[in-house]
Amino acid sequence: MSLYIAFGGAYKTVMRSVLTVGMALIFGATLISQEPVIKRSAPLTYTGEIVDISCYKAKGVAGGTGAAHADCAKICILQKESAVGILTDGDGLFKIWGAAAKDKYAKVVPYLGQTVEVTGTEVTLSNNYDVRSFDLQTIKRKTTK
Repeated sequence: MSLYIAFGGAYKTVMRSVLTVGMALIFGATLISQEPVIKRSAPLTYTGEIVDISCYKAKGVAGGTGAAHADCAKICILQKESAVGILTDGDGLFKIWGAAAKDKYAKVVPYLGQTVEVTGTEVTLSNNYDVRSFDLQTIKRKTTK
């Protein structure tokens, strides 16, 4: 019986250690996913279209943009956790980053496939040089004249 108690205590110690390490890894992964900003531009205003980045890269302008693609983009964002970006007029594609990316881009999804005007700052993120990122502060539909 005392052998069982001795091993039971060791088992509890090992399991606590495993649980602690597991939680540290999960918490660490969460911290890593919040890439630190290493450079930030002055405030900018861009005009462009809100797009699902994966569809845009795979299908190009013809298949990955426009109001006809908005429903498909919503599915990709909400179910496949695709990233959202703004395809600007002349400045290229920027991944939306920061507070606007929270909750699966809840504040940005209603603008998919629409021409918008956004304000914010271009950010360079640590270990992410393949896509330019934009810390979106405001967004509004662009009216056509």
